[in-house]
Amino acid sequence: MKNLQLILAVIFALTLITACNKDENETEKTLVKETISAKWLVNGTSDYESFEFNKSGNYIVVKNNSTKLTNDQIILFGTYEIIDNITIVLSDFGTIKISDIDENLIRFSIQLTNSPDNEIIINASKQEEMENTTKTELLCRTWEMVTVNGEDVTGTEYELSVLFSQAGTYFVEFVNPEEEDDGGLAHWKWKDETETKFLYSWDTPAVWEDENVVEIIELNENTLEILEKFNDEDEEDELYVLKPANNTKSAYINTKTNQTSNKRKKGFLKK
Repeated sequence: MKNLQLILAVIFALTLITACNKDENETEKTLVKETISAKWLVNGTSDYESFEFNKSGNYIVVKNNSTKLTNDQIILFGTYEIIDNITIVLSDFGTIKISDIDENLIRFSIQLTNSPDNEIIINASKQEEMENTTKTELLCRTWEMVTVNGEDVTGTEYELSVLFSQAGTYFVEFVNPEEEDDGGLAHWKWKDETETKFLYSWDTPAVWEDENVVEIIELNENTLEILEKFNDEDEEDELYVLKPANNTKSAYINTKTNQTSNKRKKGFLKK
């Protein structure tokens, strides 16, 4: 009888351990926004240069424009939704099926919305990121413009969204762009260790100039307030107030990758 009780106890313990391990493994395999939130640089020959996801639920896909003999790139921007542990749907783009992912590498297939029978295999490496400080964590998300110099931006040229990432990506999307070079893909970094100002660059590769600096007045979970001062006496300083974006529409942007460094910069929001 004692032997039977001992055997049953051992079986119960093994069953419990197996169940716990199964739960732990399932948890490890769970795909969440924090898992893929990064800029992934495509390895090898591909029409695509990078795929980037953030915790706000937005994606940026950079695609080389193979239809022209230029250095243009196609920038695709929109929202994404995680369907299950391997599937991500990108609005107005397609469906990604992840076959392997770890801290630095990702492998997935793409089925484009407009070409569902054509499967594309992507291998990519995670781009190095800046240090994850408190302010960096707060800044790196998608924001919507609320006011400029105290005026509501709804229906104006300043109605837009701005995305920052730890990979140094800075992306501006205007709801109603007025010019071809309004918004687009750019770069940012902290000006110094105080993290009270950041530099931006519309050039690729980035060209960091002291005149392209923005001061952060307030930064928390609900508000980003920034001040941009212009050296030109005819340009009025601008105070921007933004809030975290709940959702943003998809955008398709053509942009030249090799912009001249002496091109006149229009500021934080425009090239």
